[in-house]
Amino acid sequence: MSLAKTWLTAVHPGGSGIGQYLRTKIPHPTFRQFIGVNLAGFTFFAAVVVPQVQSAVSSIEVSLNTQKNVIIVDTSPSIYQWPLRSFGISQLFSVVHPGMDLTDPFGTPVYPIGDGVVTWIKYIGYGYGFHALVTHPDGMMSLYAHMSKIYVHEGQEVTKTDKIGNIGLTGWTTGSHLHFEVYQDQLPTNPLEVLPAIASGI
Repeated sequence: MSLAKTWLTAVHPGGSGIGQYLRTKIPHPTFRQFIGVNLAGFTFFAAVVVPQVQSAVSSIEVSLNTQKNVIIVDTSPSIYQWPLRSFGISQLFSVVHPGMDLTDPFGTPVYPIGDGVVTWIKYIGYGYGFHALVTHPDGMMSLYAHMSKIYVHEGQEVTKTDKIGNIGLTGWTTGSHLHFEVYQDQLPTNPLEVLPAIASGI
């Protein structure tokens, strides 16, 4: 603990270190009481609020500055493709996270994983932000979330070469990335199991 923080927050019968000092220098009881109330607020701010804010800011900085382990996607012909040409992976598919988080700079183009029809375009401020759902043949669906812009509309037919949007920060996110989900017969499916193989080590 720093000397300044110790002086501000040290517990004594007469109060904090700075409080005791000011009481000896300021004679009027009302003014001393006013100073004491404000010092209590300042002490709480210094001891509780500031560290929590610093912790939150640090978490955001870590998220925003996470190094991208770049995965270059194989562009050979296939029915399905990855929605980004190259990307990092910040979170994998799991029971509690039914998709993958693909990292790339803000504004990077997002493409559908395959030909299909745009089923919906929605915005949820506390969740996926701007997101789109595309229905593909054979019971496959794909969802693209947190986009900054969307260039398609509901009912539009799209191909793998159509840009459907850009990576963004909309919704509940601390860094620019694409939250990406795949559904097979309406069941969440790990994209790694149905899209072209990518380099291991993720």
